[in-house]
Amino acid sequence: MLGTESERKREAIARAALTLFASDGYERTSVDAIAAEAGVSKRTVYTHYSDKETLFLSVVRDTYEAMLARIGEIIDLVPWDHDLADALTGCVTDITRSIVRAPERATLTRLLIAEAPHFPAVIDLLRTREIAPLLAAPLQELAAAGRLNVTDGRQAAEHLATLTFGQVSARSLLGTVPLGDEETARLIKGGIQVFIRAYALSSPPSTPHPPSPPHPPSSPRPPVVASSPSSSSSSAA
Repeated sequence: MLGTESERKREAIARAALTLFASDGYERTSVDAIAAEAGVSKRTVYTHYSDKETLFLSVVRDTYEAMLARIGEIIDLVPWDHDLADALTGCVTDITRSIVRAPERATLTRLLIAEAPHFPAVIDLLRTREIAPLLAAPLQELAAAGRLNVTDGRQAAEHLATLTFGQVSARSLLGTVPLGDEETARLIKGGIQVFIRAYALSSPPSTPHPPSPPHPPSSPRPPVVASSPSSSSSSAA
C-alpha cells in the first residue's frame, strides 16, 4: 500500500495513463483526460511527469519492469530439484496466473503493438529486458545437473515460453478473450510435454562403478586314472 498522498496520486496517474494510452492511443490521449481519469489536477500530472512523452515512457517501463520482477520472484520460488515436469508446470502456471492473464499485461501488450514503432526507447527496453534470460538461468542449472540436454539456455527458454505462454496468449488473443483455467492448464501441459521431449534426458548420468577384481584362477583338477583289467582280476583273486 502506498504510504504518502504524493505516491498515491502518482500511482493513480500511471494507471489512468496506461488505460487511456491503450484505449485511445498516444496521440489522441491528452494530459487533461489523464488528469480527469486519475482524479487529480493537470498541474499535479506535470508535477510528477514533465510532459506527455515522459509520462508514456515511464508508464510503459514501470509496468513492464514490475511484471519482470514478479516473474523473477516466481522463478526463484520454484523447487527445481523436484520432478522436472512438476517444477516446469508449476513455474509456468504461476507466471501465467500472475502475469500472462493479468489485465494490465493485456493492456500493455496492446499499447506496445500500437505505439512501440514510434518510440525507439520502448523498442530498446523490450530488446534488453526480456523474460527469456530469467528462465534461462534455472534451465542451465538443470542442464549442469544432467537433467536437461540444453546447450543454449536462452534458446531453450524461448522455446519454453513459446510453447506455453505463447499458446495461452494466442488462444486468448493477447488477453482480450477470457480463457478458462481448464483450457489454460491443457495448453500449458501440452507445451511442457513437447519441451521435455525435446530437451530432457532419459535419465541422469550414473556414476560409473569400479571394475570388479579378476577372479583367481581355479586349481586344476587331478586327472582320473582308469583301473586296468589286470588289476581288477588280481583283486578278484
